[in-house]
Amino acid sequence: MDVTGDLAVRCPACDAPLLSDDRFCEACGTAVAIIAAEDETCHACGAPPADRTDDGYCSRCGVRARVQPRTDLDLGIAAAVSEQGRSHHRNEDAFRLERVGEDGLVAVVCDGISTAAAGDAAARAAAGATAAALTRAIRDGDDLVAATGAAVGAAHEAVELVPATTRTGRALPSCTLVSAAWHEGVLAVGWVGDSRAYWLAPGDERQLTVDDSWATEQVAEGVLTSKEAFADNRAHAITRWVGADAPIEAPRVATLSPATPGRLVLCSDGLWNAAPAPADLAQLIAVLGADAQPAAVAHHLTDAAVAAGSRDDITLVIADIRPRGGPQP
Repeated sequence: MDVTGDLAVRCPACDAPLLSDDRFCEACGTAVAIIAAEDETCHACGAPPADRTDDGYCSRCGVRARVQPRTDLDLGIAAAVSEQGRSHHRNEDAFRLERVGEDGLVAVVCDGISTAAAGDAAARAAAGATAAALTRAIRDGDDLVAATGAAVGAAHEAVELVPATTRTGRALPSCTLVSAAWHEGVLAVGWVGDSRAYWLAPGDERQLTVDDSWATEQVAEGVLTSKEAFADNRAHAITRWVGADAPIEAPRVATLSPATPGRLVLCSDGLWNAAPAPADLAQLIAVLGADAQPAAVAHHLTDAAVAAGSRDDITLVIADIRPRGGPQP
């Protein structure tokens, strides 16, 4: 069966092709769930959701409901989930998540730009290159701030090698990127574009990244109020990205040396459009209880974004960050 076309499902963790009935990626072992769009009418005859059978078939016309692939990876202290958006033919997000040594962790989330050619391939290439560079840096004991800048540079180089489509009117392959590297008490977060990182701890809930977007920059420069900027059609237009035609600027890096445990959230805009403020995410997570595992949190937030109406690809990483020697949960 040909699984290389536009409608092919690919594992966002390793890029291997998946078939519609796969439950695990044969290449890397990442779990794959097929999630039916339960709140949608039949795409063939328009029958309401109530006319769908338990196994997903329309009782009027017999056509099976469209399904949304969801992949997840559970490393215990950290987990990732990626679900294809209901308005997308393929998932253009990608992630990488790796434990490094005894206490090191690397996480990357990338979001392919929908107006660009091969945005999905760009996201996978950028995520893979960034994760590989950060993993080497942790193993070699390199400075995480410098390593994050170098890793984003590696992402640019990887995306430049992604073949562009021959279709006219499409930008070169490109994506957003947010990364995190945790080692020996230091957390370094780098980003390009509007994929975000949040830190959630009792009494300390904050967004670690600042969107590279038109609206954010208009507000920062005092040109428009936040309400005015985000009401504009250009609000979410990104001003920096990863790709061959990207502005030549150093990536921004934020560092954190937490003294107490907390949760790190990396995500594409499929999640944060539904819960943009740190308090919004914290409130959603709170219903699970303080002992909820990262995998449960990741699936819960994905479900919440879908329930809130998100039709974009949703990708997120949840990591429990526990400093050595500090109080443990």
